[in-house]
Amino acid sequence: MTGKMLACAMVFAMGLTATATTAEASGCGWYAIGGAFKSRNSAYNQAGNLDASVYDLDDSDSPNAGKGFYVVALGPVRKSQANRYRQEFRQNGVSSAYVKKMCFYGPRL
Repeated sequence: MTGKMLACAMVFAMGLTATATTAEASGCGWYAIGGAFKSRNSAYNQAGNLDASVYDLDDSDSPNAGKGFYVVALGPVRKSQANRYRQEFRQNGVSSAYVKKMCFYGPRL
């Protein structure tokens, strides 16, 4: 499971980021990413463990990172706060957690 999560996170991190203005987006800024999952239920389970939110990656400015993935994240926040959340995720066993500046256009799920 950890290998799949790491692979998903790497695919997500390598995704192309399109430019977007804040007028177009509902949530742009820095996010602490705690995993990417094909299964919405798996994402909800991880989000519950981390006290984080679930977002549909297809509703972001990184849709090429992987169709049909659900991302567990906290944000948008200042970069310093996102780094603190990433550290908390890692302390809770998510060694692949990282910080990324991006936009999610849809609601939290």
